[in-house]
Amino acid sequence: VAGFHINELYSPWSTWVGIVENFLEAKKRPETLRVWVNTSLGETWEEEGLTVDDVALGGRREDYGVGDPLPERILLLTAGVDVQGDRLEACAWGFGLGEESWVIQHSVFRGNPETSLQVWRDLDDWLLRTWPHESGNTLRIASACVDSGGHATQQVYDFCRKRESRRIWSIIGRAGAGLPLLKLTPRRTRAKVVLGIVGTDTAKGLLFSRLGLSEFGPGYVHFSRDVYDEWFKQLTSEKLMTKHIKGIPTRVCKQIRARNESL
Repeated sequence: VAGFHINELYSPWSTWVGIVENFLEAKKRPETLRVWVNTSLGETWEEEGLTVDDVALGGRREDYGVGDPLPERILLLTAGVDVQGDRLEACAWGFGLGEESWVIQHSVFRGNPETSLQVWRDLDDWLLRTWPHESGNTLRIASACVDSGGHATQQVYDFCRKRESRRIWSIIGRAGAGLPLLKLTPRRTRAKVVLGIVGTDTAKGLLFSRLGLSEFGPGYVHFSRDVYDEWFKQLTSEKLMTKHIKGIPTRVCKQIRARNESL
């Protein structure tokens, strides 16, 4: 079977002005530019190995932090929680138009998540707090994800099950190309909890592409002055690579540092 590809410039249903306008909008974010290259140019998109410089990211810290009103462009707060054997690590993020984002606060709650009730109380108090906003209003964390794929799985389920009405979800990562960023499954029979399946390669690819943006606007990631150097090292602890698996270019991550909690 003979196959052909042709780009959108030849289409009788598209105008060149419209194609240019779509390109100018798509190039604001790597993930939308990739779609444009695939669908409009009819070409494949392939990335080489991608690493992000932790020192360069640290140099982008801005003058906002804990105790300050949230920047005006933040419209929504979310959080992610990593579970370790002796602590919980939580990070609050703000999002604005075009998914521009702000790292707000990284907090560590000490205690064994399998045996300590207090460490979960501390996390819950943190998730319930209000954050002052430059508009004069306050924001709360609208949704959060807690990793159930490592330590204290049952305790994570118990914590999240009671808080699903607050959109606090237990999650587990799944590697593989083409998986959705997040898929919430119905309540499982045994665990009786809604479980979010995170496409880890999809998520990391999206994050790495956005960390490479240099201009404020859609997709750009801002960092608080309170974020410490080790956090940036953990955020950049993996290298995004393209491998050909059965002839198909597939993005995979290779860990290059020992600690990767913040990622």
